[in-house]
Order: sequence, then structure tokens, then C-alpha cells
Amino acid sequence: MLDKENKISIILAWIGIIYIVVGFILGLVLGKDSDGYEQVWSLTFIWWVGGLISGMFFIGLSEIIEQLHRINMKLRKEPVNDDDLILLND
Repeated sequence: MLDKENKISIILAWIGIIYIVVGFILGLVLGKDSDGYEQVWSLTFIWWVGGLISGMFFIGLSEIIEQLHRINMKLRKEPVNDDDLILLND
């Protein structure tokens, strides 16, 4: 997943991973009852799902950027023969 060529794509993928990890940790920490002894699982689950959705959004965006980068690199390749070039001005 992190074997990308584009730096922006790598940064967005890492941001997505960080969002998922932080969402999991915040779910455990902030999902506790006001006493601090019991876990409110519905609140914990909301934090987990929020972190997962946000993280997957950034990872998906990084994949889109990576695919666009690969398409751009393929289009920049020079043609092998002069016959491959079509001149529109002739």
C-alpha cells in the first residue's frame, strides 16, 4: 500500500492510517462513562466508525492520486516510431 511514487499520495495514505489509529484510541479513551470505570460501547463504536471512515477516505484519495500519477507517467512516454505521431497541422 505504501509503495507509491507520488509524495502527496504517500502523505495522504499515512494521514489515513493515523486517522484510523487515533480514532480507535479515542474511542477507547472517550468512550468511558463519566465515572471512568465503565465503557459505553455505543459511544466507543461511534468513534471507531468515524475514525475508520475518515481514514479510509484519505487512503482512497491517495489511491486516486496515485492512479492519476501512473496514467500521467504513461502518457508522457515518447512514441517509438515517427509513424505513431499524427500531425494535425498537415
